[in-house]
Amino acid sequence: MARNEAIAAALELSIGDVEGAREQLIKAGLVRNSWDDESAIAFGNPEVVLDAAIRQQQAELARRQEQLATSRAGLQSLVSDYLQATSQPSRSGEVVEVIGRDAIHRELEMWSHKVRSETLALHPDTSYTTDQLASAQALDLAVLARGVKMRSVYTQESRNDPAVLAYHRTVVKHGAEIRYAGVVPVRMLVFDREAGLIPSHTADNRRAALRLQGEGVAAMLVLSFDLVWSQAMPDDACDVAPELDPAPPQRGPTDLDRTLLQLLSMGVKDEAAARHLGVSVRTVRRQIADLMVRLEAGSRFEAGMQAAMRGWLRPPFNT
Repeated sequence: MARNEAIAAALELSIGDVEGAREQLIKAGLVRNSWDDESAIAFGNPEVVLDAAIRQQQAELARRQEQLATSRAGLQSLVSDYLQATSQPSRSGEVVEVIGRDAIHRELEMWSHKVRSETLALHPDTSYTTDQLASAQALDLAVLARGVKMRSVYTQESRNDPAVLAYHRTVVKHGAEIRYAGVVPVRMLVFDREAGLIPSHTADNRRAALRLQGEGVAAMLVLSFDLVWSQAMPDDACDVAPELDPAPPQRGPTDLDRTLLQLLSMGVKDEAAARHLGVSVRTVRRQIADLMVRLEAGSRFEAGMQAAMRGWLRPPFNT
């Protein structure tokens, strides 16, 4: 036990300072008023004091966790209301239509924020506005800053625009990979090999996009990208003509080849194609096999992609 006066004298403090400190120690449970002498103090049991302090902190933590759960539920409700207000469908389906330029831009912003490891992109356009380039560069640099791998294919013609080329070289300096192809068959974006965006149009011809999600669909989009990427060239190789043996004239597409490829791109079956061309089914299949060899394709799907990239038929998507 010790009296306030003795403590004040020993510590060279005023009585007021000692009494204030004493009240704080009592409040913390470290000391208590002596039951034998009201002017003296007695020390509390440190084990009991520590246990009480831990219980108090646990109660405070539980209260904060409850507040966090309430905030999270509120945020989820807010996101749901936002999706409904902006005509964005739910995320449960594998195919979602995103309608309007503003909605498409919000979709791009969302995926640019969500993507974790890789983006793949095909860009068939040959020119872009200043606003489009500024918006794309801002999103791309933010994605690259997080260490996300980025590969894109543009048309060789797009390199003729100094602003486009400057944008490309800026993002390449920050880690992006860009190649150029004579023909890019479709606009497409793939995120983390899990989801993709491709162009679409509504019945009233408004600009729209389809968000495709699902393992099978994503694998098809990645395969399409890889086929175009494998035929494309990096910036520093585009100005150098490749040293290739000229292909013999007979390897170019004939009128029959072009017609058959157009029919196949429309999903026409072999039997219907044979009737349209006035030949046998066997002849059609032999012609398709010959086209696959000349296009160095392992499947009909790959043959269609190769034909589009070589300009043997019009691109399957008009964007």
